[in-house]
Amino acid sequence: MKTLNQISHFFQARLRTDYIFVAIALLLMLGLAFWNIAGPSIWFDEAFGAYLIHFNFLDIAKYTATDVHPPMFYWFLKIWTAIFGNTELGLRSMSVFFAAVAAVFGYLLTRRLFGRRAAITGIFILALSPLFIRYSQEARMYTMATAIVLSATYVMVRALEAKVKGRKLWVLYGVLVSLGMWTHYFTVLAWLAHWVWRYITIRSAGVRRKELRQKFFSKNWLTAYIIAVALYLPWLPAMATQLVVVQSEGFWIRPVGVDAVSGYFGTLVFFLEHDHVTGWLSAALVAMGVVTTVLAVRSYRSGNETFKRNYLLLLCLSAVSPILLFIASLPPLTSSFVERYVLPAAAASAFFMGVTLVYGLAKTKIWKQLVIYAVILTMLIFGISQMYYYGNYNKNSRTDIKTKQLVQQVIEKSEVGEPIIVASPWVFYEAVFYNSTEHPIYFIDADTSYDFGSLDMLKYSDEHKIKDLDAFTKVHPVIWYIGYFEGDVIPPKDSWKPIDTASETSQIDGKTVYKGVEYTIPKN
Repeated sequence: MKTLNQISHFFQARLRTDYIFVAIALLLMLGLAFWNIAGPSIWFDEAFGAYLIHFNFLDIAKYTATDVHPPMFYWFLKIWTAIFGNTELGLRSMSVFFAAVAAVFGYLLTRRLFGRRAAITGIFILALSPLFIRYSQEARMYTMATAIVLSATYVMVRALEAKVKGRKLWVLYGVLVSLGMWTHYFTVLAWLAHWVWRYITIRSAGVRRKELRQKFFSKNWLTAYIIAVALYLPWLPAMATQLVVVQSEGFWIRPVGVDAVSGYFGTLVFFLEHDHVTGWLSAALVAMGVVTTVLAVRSYRSGNETFKRNYLLLLCLSAVSPILLFIASLPPLTSSFVERYVLPAAAASAFFMGVTLVYGLAKTKIWKQLVIYAVILTMLIFGISQMYYYGNYNKNSRTDIKTKQLVQQVIEKSEVGEPIIVASPWVFYEAVFYNSTEHPIYFIDADTSYDFGSLDMLKYSDEHKIKDLDAFTKVHPVIWYIGYFEGDVIPPKDSWKPIDTASETSQIDGKTVYKGVEYTIPKN
């Protein structure tokens, strides 16, 4: 009895130690995510959601149907901000919450398959992942999608282990698959990764032909996906329409090339695009790639069949999504390759790396292990520093978003009640987030071309809309006119007289494109 009690106390202490490490990792991640979370300006994608959640749930679905995303994230965001407020912190904190959920499920999955050391190592790597932290700070659906993918993978593993008794788990898996599709379309890449892994593991077990089909399309597996598709049917027409529009009319994403591959890993580790990963950074990235490959092969070869099957699951979850997205972005298809679209794969790669390090270095001298861990830690810390430096800098348009700072500067220079007119609807979405009764923000209806579904909220609503500019300026003879201007600010009317200016210069690229001019409007 004494021996049994000692064993029980040992495992209870070990469990408590695990919780301490997990808590430390989560606190580290939360600290990094919340650091200056409300500092950067709301940018268009976030601003779109912030504006959208003022509508009811049905209208949210209606307006997202004409955009490029499904509505689930925005429904959640509406509920979240009703509790925590429609502020920068209130909006962005939901992404931090789902990042923590994703980290916990990643830990649980890895611990179940590979043990505590690999899981703890993986969650610490994730907590220091610059790409993951960056999108934990943004009011977008990417960490929510990641949480759904990792929780669904965990449920799938539990269902496979439960076998006959796992029917409820398979139903839950199907619900999560559908929920992922209602959140972001590219979660389909993660579900395809599950299918690829399932095929590889069944085929590697020596199963052939008819038996292969029977096992691959098992009753539980098909039931889960039938549930997923059935739950998704209401949104399927909207998704099909959006895909047709994107492929026929084009998208803002640049064509893929070899640089997309190097750019993915550069962003994953250093939060830098391929053309900035040069010199020693390039050498470090290549060296770490070689070391990881060697350790991965060593880990796989040294494991038993169960280990190999589980290791392939993490590998597929990490690699299949980026590979498929790259292929789907090749001509004649429209490019869709953006790192944040495969954030679930990036998160899975942190746990894959944790398993690879723990098992690949198991027989390596301690000083060599410390060197490798130190190098990885240094690379990730450097990546975190770059992530803070760039913030929400739009690397696709090469734009440092300064709408918040410009509006604040304008307010400081304005009299109470002086309106602010925004030159473009895109910047309007960003600026109106900072709207107040003291300094109301508007856009001009006649100057707005409602060619994109993203603008339907403005098209079919009169809120903040100036329909008659002459009548408006009679009531407000002094106004600010602001926006994104690569050249001089051109007022809507030549008769307007400038009396003051405002501008914001980027510390990253030195460009001054966010500008505003205060005008007085002469009486006719």
